[in-house]
Amino acid sequence: MKTSRTKALLLSLVAVLAIFLTACGSSTANKSNSHEQASFKNEPTTTKHADVKSSILSGDGFWYLAGKINHKSNSGIEAIAFDKKTGKATMYNVDKFYKSYSAAKRAKALNKEGTVKYTFTKDKKDQTMIKLSGKLSGIDMTQTVTVKDSTKGTNKATKLHLSGYHAVRDVDMDKTNVVFVETT
Repeated sequence: MKTSRTKALLLSLVAVLAIFLTACGSSTANKSNSHEQASFKNEPTTTKHADVKSSILSGDGFWYLAGKINHKSNSGIEAIAFDKKTGKATMYNVDKFYKSYSAAKRAKALNKEGTVKYTFTKDKKDQTMIKLSGKLSGIDMTQTVTVKDSTKGTNKATKLHLSGYHAVRDVDMDKTNVVFVETT
């Protein structure tokens, strides 16, 4: 009888220890997931006008206009650095996606096309429109980027996580579907 009580006590202790270790393991897993999620907190979640404007002008305001997240082009990718203090944006051509404006600058990858004025408005469908107008390479230019819905993904070539919006880019009545994204 004494040995069966000892075995029962040992089995109970093993069961309690197993439950305790399982609880600790799931707690650690939750913590690592929360760290992963924290790195993506700046992702745009809505296409409401105020949210779009806030997302674009937050951080370093460095955004890309490209055909898609895994865009490949011999002519590069257009990048825009928005300056919320002046209401102007500097447009660049870059060879690939960079983590930030400063990373592209350090890599000497910013081929400046020009500085333009930008405005945020809404169209009849209540979609955010970003109007960019000014001179690029000495030629007058006006283009509109109309935000459609949010998007995110990882660029395979650079391994950078990108998030932002699907959009329609209109340059002189020539409309193309693009992604308007930043690195997160």
